[in-house]
Amino acid sequence: MATLLFLNVTPSEAQLLSNPLNFPLQLSGGFGDLRANHYHAGLDFRTRSSEGHPLYSVLDGYISRVTVSPGGYGLAVYLTHPSDSLITVYGHLQAFTLTMAALVKEKQYEKESFTIDISFKPDEIPVNQGDVIGFSGNTGSSNGPHLHFEVRDMNTNDWLNPLIFYHSQIPDSQKPQLRGLRIYPIEGKGAVYGSNTKQDISFTLDKNGQPIITQPIEAWGEIGIGIRATDRMNGTNFNYGIKDILMTVDSIELYRSHIDRISPNESRYVNSQTDYEEWSKTRTFFIKTFTDPGNSARFIASRNSGKITIEEERIYNVVITLTDFYGNTLKIPVKLKGKNQDITPIDTAGAKLLRWYDYNPFSAKGIRMTFPRNSLYSSLYMRYRVANDDNYNSPIHILHPTPVPLHYPAQLSLFIDSIFADSLANKYGIVQIALSTGRRSWIGGVYRDGWFDTEISELGAFAVTSDFNPPRITPIGPATWRAKKKISVLISDDLSGIASYRGEIDGQFVLFEYDSKNALITYTFDNERLQRGAHTLKITVTDRCGNLAAFQHPFTY
Repeated sequence: MATLLFLNVTPSEAQLLSNPLNFPLQLSGGFGDLRANHYHAGLDFRTRSSEGHPLYSVLDGYISRVTVSPGGYGLAVYLTHPSDSLITVYGHLQAFTLTMAALVKEKQYEKESFTIDISFKPDEIPVNQGDVIGFSGNTGSSNGPHLHFEVRDMNTNDWLNPLIFYHSQIPDSQKPQLRGLRIYPIEGKGAVYGSNTKQDISFTLDKNGQPIITQPIEAWGEIGIGIRATDRMNGTNFNYGIKDILMTVDSIELYRSHIDRISPNESRYVNSQTDYEEWSKTRTFFIKTFTDPGNSARFIASRNSGKITIEEERIYNVVITLTDFYGNTLKIPVKLKGKNQDITPIDTAGAKLLRWYDYNPFSAKGIRMTFPRNSLYSSLYMRYRVANDDNYNSPIHILHPTPVPLHYPAQLSLFIDSIFADSLANKYGIVQIALSTGRRSWIGGVYRDGWFDTEISELGAFAVTSDFNPPRITPIGPATWRAKKKISVLISDDLSGIASYRGEIDGQFVLFEYDSKNALITYTFDNERLQRGAHTLKITVTDRCGNLAAFQHPFTY
């Protein structure tokens, strides 16, 4: 059985950090919450549905880094606290302090780029606990005003659960809740109710929220269990992730997940801990209480990979215990009834066996692939097929009928059927196609002797197509620019995506801020750099295929 690496600091031993806000803390997101391709690395503190609240340093230290990005954390400040061996991160800021804002703006003009990443030495910008380091906002990939707050181990760069340091400031007496229960027959080894497909199990809740399953579940061979569950906290309607999951079978521990520390290279294991196919289809997370052999997350331990072996015609008593950070607990009793039934063997006809631990090459007409070692979470019989579609410049290569995540990217090369001049190669690239909707996601690639080379992070359907259409530039209310002292412009692209943009006034670079989630760039009139009078604005936008759009407009300041 694997050994869990628990954080060697308990809430009672940890130094409590001061409040980064000037009002009581409430959470809209928890540490380790399940997200697309990653675990949530910090806490999301609510900011009363508004922006501009001062943010305070929670310990003595120094500002070690600031970043500006159209996505991700948006405006972010990183503080290093050497005496405590911690780094704290404040994300989605509306604004920096005036001094820091001026420094960042100077660097942006120097590099002629909105996106910026600046590091500082320990003696450059010291801060004391309680100093204002910025103001809360909604920048980057944020869906509403809040503060994304992280605590990192300075020595390992692991993300730590900030609740370790804030447990006394955020009360919680609500237990987790079960939303769904699913039984998974292990392919070729198990069956449930005579089927080799996953089965949703009905249950009711009593007045205390306790799940009740009225009938034992008939199963045979090897099976796994999945749950859809959330945690709740006092005073909010938000849903949070489950900190601790324990599964026992006849009082023997088979599985445990305990999330208090995550390293950056473990974050993608969320795709193994959850039912990835379900998430891909419905954006719903089912947590598996059984493990894939390629999942090396330190916060998961299991016996027999958490798989339950049903080999006797009797009742197997399973208990799944969900516990939040504060010890609030929900126990889910599940009775499995051993009933001998046929188990469907794995259909290997025409399939390519990919071993999770091995280097796996694959090739067919018009396609070449290599899977690095440990890129798969489990060994897979990949069922490859081809579909022809005149809308693409290559056949559609369908690597597997269901989505399969990869921990490390696989190298994919597709041959292009159409002949074109090498000078046009940058107009073509690989797209991933959702077969149910036809939606295309641009991946791109490098052209080489008739082949496009790229990397992919999941198995799906892929083809080569072209993008000759330039981006779109749409000014918002030019007649109001002078009164508002601000220029606002929408920029968008229909396929390959925005690669770069540039704003100029009278031929000189000006700083347009980019809000990618709203496809919006804005320039605020700068008295230090813009003289009163008549001017000419020019904006150019380039997509990832080199298609360029330009917009020019006179205005007066």
